[in-house]
Amino acid sequence: MCVVCPSQIFALKPKQKSGGRMGYVLRWRLRTIGRLLYNPRVSKVADPTALRTHTLAVVGGHQMNKLFATLLSLTLTFTVVLAQTGPTAQQPQRSQPPAEPDEDIVRITTELVQVDAVVTDKNDQVIPDLKLEDFKIYENGKRQDLQFMEYVSADAGPRTEGTITVAGHAVEPEAARNLSAHDLRRVFAFVVDDLTIPFEDIVTVRNMLTDFVDNKMREGDLVAIVRTVGGSGLMQQFTSDKRILHRAISQIRPQLHAYSAFNNLPSADKINTDRAQAVSETPLATNFTPEAFGADNANLDDTEEGTTRGLRALATLVTAGEIVNSMKLLPGRKNMVLLSGGIPLFETGPQQVTVGGAPVTIEEGRSYFGNINYLLRQLTDQASRAGVVINTMDIRGLKSQRGVSLYTDPGNEATSALFGGANGGGAGVFGRRASPGMFDNLALDTMSAHQGLQALADATGGVSVINTDNFGAGLERVMARSSYYLLAYRPSEPFDGKFHKLEIKVNRPGAKVYNRAGYFATADAPPKEATREQTIIKAAMSPLAKREVNLAGTLQYRFMPDNRADIDINLVIDANNLDFKQDATGKYHATFDVVGFVVNSRGQSQDGFSQTIITSFSPEEYKQALANGISFTGHAALPPGNYQFRAVVREGETGRLGTASQYLEVPDLSKKRLTMSSLFLYGVDLAQGNKAAPQPLNALRQLPRKLDLRYAAVIYNPKLEGGKPQLRSQLIVSQGSRIVFKAPEQLVAGQVQNGQTAEVGQVSLAKARPGRYMLTLVITDPLADKKAQTIVRSIDFNLVD
Repeated sequence: MCVVCPSQIFALKPKQKSGGRMGYVLRWRLRTIGRLLYNPRVSKVADPTALRTHTLAVVGGHQMNKLFATLLSLTLTFTVVLAQTGPTAQQPQRSQPPAEPDEDIVRITTELVQVDAVVTDKNDQVIPDLKLEDFKIYENGKRQDLQFMEYVSADAGPRTEGTITVAGHAVEPEAARNLSAHDLRRVFAFVVDDLTIPFEDIVTVRNMLTDFVDNKMREGDLVAIVRTVGGSGLMQQFTSDKRILHRAISQIRPQLHAYSAFNNLPSADKINTDRAQAVSETPLATNFTPEAFGADNANLDDTEEGTTRGLRALATLVTAGEIVNSMKLLPGRKNMVLLSGGIPLFETGPQQVTVGGAPVTIEEGRSYFGNINYLLRQLTDQASRAGVVINTMDIRGLKSQRGVSLYTDPGNEATSALFGGANGGGAGVFGRRASPGMFDNLALDTMSAHQGLQALADATGGVSVINTDNFGAGLERVMARSSYYLLAYRPSEPFDGKFHKLEIKVNRPGAKVYNRAGYFATADAPPKEATREQTIIKAAMSPLAKREVNLAGTLQYRFMPDNRADIDINLVIDANNLDFKQDATGKYHATFDVVGFVVNSRGQSQDGFSQTIITSFSPEEYKQALANGISFTGHAALPPGNYQFRAVVREGETGRLGTASQYLEVPDLSKKRLTMSSLFLYGVDLAQGNKAAPQPLNALRQLPRKLDLRYAAVIYNPKLEGGKPQLRSQLIVSQGSRIVFKAPEQLVAGQVQNGQTAEVGQVSLAKARPGRYMLTLVITDPLADKKAQTIVRSIDFNLVD
């Protein structure tokens, strides 16, 4: 997903700012460096009070490590300040969050082998009450001494309860959706094999995945939707954000590819010749003409060359192997669901043999890959070490024979004479005819495709769903196997590098065990100690959030005249998780790295920053930092598209990590559709009268009740009638499912200039109870197209005393 490219050289240029403030703007000039360097800039924060009104001066000269894949010269301005939102509190007790646990599902060493298994009863329901003495495990036919058993239930609640906090304050749900290893419950990777799925079944795939995301995905689930050839980087990541998953589903479309099973149709002359030959071999040939037969079967599928079919199957297996390896970094047992049109493991062809002195033609099956068992065993071993179960699903359903036209295809209705068909007869009961001229052996072809799916699932302890149209029930079977038993034993045989077959039995009548076929007897290599930059890159790429340093982040945007979005980035870092040292003068010092970047829809870095911060706080400033956190703000400009912002904070002394990510869609103003910027929130102190200056809320978005809440947004592309807009706005404040305040709909009073206008409002919440609230602004344009008359923006905030 994230590609680390050569570092960039940057130069500092002074820039005069409004009010006489002097700051620095980083303008990156691209230049290739021989190796990747980290820690390009070191910033010394000696006076946090001064930094509230000045941009950060960078000292030292220096290499810039931006995680770039798309090399663009962009401008970034950033500041480091102490968070000011909320009252000053007493110094809290500093507490360090626990280190992330090591939760590998499978370990294979010369001293210990761990495997997982699912046990079901005769009704295919998982059995949850087995004991250690109920299991027997065999390696290469020899019973092993089972040392350990644990039942892991997917129905149990998350491993941690409560809300995420930074400096004692609750973090908004956007950051809370960044799952950590403690919160993780189930992991699913849906692999859409768009090389083999028929075009007409794409809708089935999209509907099934949409139903899963909307109705079956639980809190704590991590899901990825990956395509064999047609996907893009950002949308194919593991995420708990349903917006990204829905976007990935919407992009599943038919693919025209050189290896596609439905992209190499024969010429019309070849089709007619093959069909005429098939007709001439039937007893009822006099009733047909080549033209009539061709019209009746115009939608029959085409066969592929054996080489292309083998390469297509190999591409699917290679993709599955790559995804298995990527899932190894995730804790626990993971489920891959391969949605395919079949994986043929062998090709069929005529072969003459002699029987009783006479030549007889038979159909012979030959493997596409030579030693197919070795290939499957390699994938099985990969899946075992990664803790991945591969489940397979033939999305073609009950199409028992390839090359048979559908009843719904135009001109291919059932033509049996029993139902008044003019032609009657045919190979099927209702007259649907396959073309022997196009398909050598339909039964073996289908069987081979099913056999590949079945073998892949059986080898890794998964479920194979074939010959059924009830995909919902098949997916329920897959999800039911998220609860499993973890078994461990000391191997009695030496590690010889060969494949060791595993067999698990249980003392329960009617029970069925789903387990991996085995493993290669080679010990897992011990992990190498990672460098600082490797640690940060790994944390940034991981779909699981690190919370050793608590971190909150938010993105807000508005548009510039060149149709780019002006992005404000704000991070709040919990100073309680930093390792401060007090010197002889009473100053508190801490060092931490801040790295952030924006990933575009191709999975490439579009913009970012990398900064090392060295603090020097007085006792009073140190107390303020512990109470309110440290705020880091950045700035970037992005063209229309889909993005994800990722941030990593690394504590310099201990190496503790904190990460956060947020998804962002930037609309395209050039399409002239109604759209709106992000919502911007401010606190206003009415006690100061007209001199009260609105104070923007940072990433924690905490509003003291004594302050009024001001909101603002920019509306773009309103339609005009008589030179005037008819925009209407409505403000809603809610808490959970309860609406606290709902304003009546009213006209937007602002004037339209250059295709945009502003909506600004203010509300008092002095009588509301402290807690988390949601502010929603609804804008309606009755003059716009009916499909795009309404735009809604929501943002949450925390009301405090």
